Amino acid sequence: MKLFLMFSLLFGLVRCNDTTAVEKETATDGVVIRSGTSFGMCMGYCLKDLEISGTQAKFTQKSHRDDTKYPARTCTRTLSSNLANEYNLTAQLNEFRKLPAVIGCPDCADGGAEYVEIQVSEVIHRVKFEHGKTIPGFDALVKGLRTQREAFTDCK
Repeated sequence: MKLFLMFSLLFGLVRCNDTTAVEKETATDGVVIRSGTSFGMCMGYCLKDLEISGTQAKFTQKSHRDDTKYPARTCTRTLSSNLANEYNLTAQLNEFRKLPAVIGCPDCADGGAEYVEIQVSEVIHRVKFEHGKTIPGFDALVKGLRTQREAFTDCK
């Protein structure tokens, strides 16, 4: 009987540890990170959006005034799996969800706005902030996403 109880207890612990490992492993599966900029008093390509899903990065530029003269342009690139994992790690999902939806005064006096949005399954949280500033505690993520957007300067 003791042997049976010890086996059951051991099996239960191993099973709990396996479940925890699976939960950790899949915690970043299905994570989509979006980042972009916008300027309200702008002509041309004033809206720039980046979406990172797994190792795919999609960059879109569009106008909010003249779609005929400035049709939407989209380019895609493949990121290294190390870089994609780095973005997921710096996202700190639970801490990010605690942030307010707006920080500062985005696009006041045509200063522009930036945003970072993280989606896990159906849960989406977006933080909008002043262009050129950052999100406290998420400096590395904001800087990395800016670098990725800038890498698409040849997107035509």
